[in-house]
Amino acid sequence: MARSGINLSHRSAAYRAVLDGKRQSVENFRSFWREEGVKPLDKCGDTVLHFLAIHGNVAAFGLLLQDGLVTSENLKAKNVNGDTALHEAARFGHKDVAEIILRTERDLVSESNKLGETPLFVAAACGKKEVFSLLEKYIGDYMRRRNDGCTILHAAVIGECYSLAIGILGSYPDLAGKRNEKGKTALHLLAAKQESFRSGSAYTLKDLGMKSLIPLHILRTIIYSCIPVLYKESRPVHIAEEPNNSASIHKLNRSPTVNYILGFPWLKEIDDAKQSHAVAVMLAERLIRREDWSNYVHTEDKDLEGSQFGISPEKKHRMPDPLIQATRLGIIEVVQEILSVYPEAAYSFDGKGRNILQIAVEEKKWFLYDYLMTSGTNMDRMLSAIDCEGNSIIHLAARLESPPSIPPGVFQQMMWGVLWFKRVQYDSFPYLWQLQNSDGKTAKQVFETNHASLREKAEETVRSLANTVLIVSVLIGTINFAAIFTVPGGFDQTTGEAIFLKNRRWEFGLLMFYLAGGLFSSLFTMGTLLVIIFLRFEIEDFYLSLPCYYVVDMISIFYSAVFTIVAAFQALIVQKVVITDYRPLVVVFFIYCLVALVLMETSYLIFDYVYYLIRYCLCYRGRES
Repeated sequence: MARSGINLSHRSAAYRAVLDGKRQSVENFRSFWREEGVKPLDKCGDTVLHFLAIHGNVAAFGLLLQDGLVTSENLKAKNVNGDTALHEAARFGHKDVAEIILRTERDLVSESNKLGETPLFVAAACGKKEVFSLLEKYIGDYMRRRNDGCTILHAAVIGECYSLAIGILGSYPDLAGKRNEKGKTALHLLAAKQESFRSGSAYTLKDLGMKSLIPLHILRTIIYSCIPVLYKESRPVHIAEEPNNSASIHKLNRSPTVNYILGFPWLKEIDDAKQSHAVAVMLAERLIRREDWSNYVHTEDKDLEGSQFGISPEKKHRMPDPLIQATRLGIIEVVQEILSVYPEAAYSFDGKGRNILQIAVEEKKWFLYDYLMTSGTNMDRMLSAIDCEGNSIIHLAARLESPPSIPPGVFQQMMWGVLWFKRVQYDSFPYLWQLQNSDGKTAKQVFETNHASLREKAEETVRSLANTVLIVSVLIGTINFAAIFTVPGGFDQTTGEAIFLKNRRWEFGLLMFYLAGGLFSSLFTMGTLLVIIFLRFEIEDFYLSLPCYYVVDMISIFYSAVFTIVAAFQALIVQKVVITDYRPLVVVFFIYCLVALVLMETSYLIFDYVYYLIRYCLCYRGRES
């Protein structure tokens, strides 16, 4: 028992010495090493050497090796994950420790952990460029893969270390075509990382209104657009072929003032995202130009031939297609680059026989759909295509979208669903409108079936909201009606005129104007709300009638609230309770902006819907039957 206590004490002292990193602390774990050697310090199986490598304690490592206390066999000690001390030095980017270890035991560079990862693979996955550059001098071809077939290029993409991945691709261009056991290249992995590109991040306005704090979202997007990209390409002048693959990237220097400003946590997050997105696009361009697209095009053609004989493509062995993957996630940058290099890839199909336009419609990728429709590709062929289940592109537009990408609220979801269906329907050929799928349903029937429950929930929500707003508008109208006949100062008993009308005509006139505006706006709100309550809530109502009535209600209740608040402040001015040298219009403007922010937060999606409705109506020119 006493012996165990001594061991625990020694282990704690040794661990503290590792963290200390000072030369005088070496004696603590030097004595511990003589007693315990490579015995684990924790349940993970880490030895003293592992902890020295993790914390980068170069001085202690050097002294132990100098004294001959550490042998090559000791350096080969592994923890429960199969990692050596060199793995840990590579993971945490301690180049000095890695150099000391390699001088003692060079063969450690080929040691693999339980996943088959060499220290070089770990350095690539963690983005440790200096350690990677050191280790790659010792590697062979077999060291670039792990058990699941992933290469060091896969590792760098998985770890989102894109600048390192570009360097790896430049040194080992053959890795671009290497596939793991699931048949995926590095491009497949990159095309699955939606947030690595701006189109899939929070730094665009396409998702504006999906979350709260819309002004903050706008500010964040503006700052993102103003930050310059630091990474630039530099191409050798004498190399003409394959310019995008021969070019290297370098990082530009910024002024200390800019670095200081962008060093604040919130701004640094935006800056890091901007640089990461830029490098991800550069890497995507290089990987796409090295991809053999015949693998996907030929596979898709065979699948379509098989589907004509009743063989479902889902049952055939298929190679994953990065274009299909990027389309499904809405990564516009990858789709644009692929189609610019391989325009024939636009006619690729997924396992259900759906082309990229149909997939964009099914996934409700609005911006990607707009791009594809205006990209110059033969859209007629893609619009008229029928998938293996007999669905046209309109059938796919009838799909009910599920969380979390839907707009907040069932009413908004129903509105946008109807708008999306109508838009795709009007873009398609008229003969597709009555086309039946393999279940014998037209696109309209599919939409009504899929959205039946959502329509009922939306109706319940709208009626409940209308009743609530109706109560508020009645209260506002009552307040303004009563205030008009109980004006401040009272009335002259002889003439019947308001007392303040004689000596404060301008201020009193403004008060009456505000009260009348609030009363009229609240009455107008009541009328439109009654129309909404008595609607039948057919699907067509969610397309035009309900959104328009909703917008009118929001504007009228907004003005009734503004007029009421300003009237209260004006009444204080009339009675000289509040004395101000500012013009009343300044007060009106301030209150107007304040209430407008509240309106924008609560009703932005409705106004955005009306914008898109008008835009599509104006841009739509129709198709000939």
